[in-house]
Amino acid sequence: MKIVSLQSVGLGDIGIEISGRAFAKPIRYEVGEGVAKPCYFMTGNEPKVTKITHLSDYLTNKDANDIIPDYYKVHTSDGHIRVLPADKYIADWSE
Repeated sequence: MKIVSLQSVGLGDIGIEISGRAFAKPIRYEVGEGVAKPCYFMTGNEPKVTKITHLSDYLTNKDANDIIPDYYKVHTSDGHIRVLPADKYIADWSE
């Protein structure tokens, strides 16, 4: 199984409603989609998410999960890797 998207829980950019009230909108990473940068407009030239992996993809000793913090890695087309805490994101898995 692969992770196809991540969505933040309790984190996010601040948006303004038409009524003027502020709200937190979730951050979302999806394979094949551009990576939004805070405070920038999406122009279509953003790097794309190539894959999302979980810590368990790298562990050979599953008991090491008690020592190492749980995290996701978001790989992008420009070669960068974003490391995100697993307790702050919900993953969508697919075959």
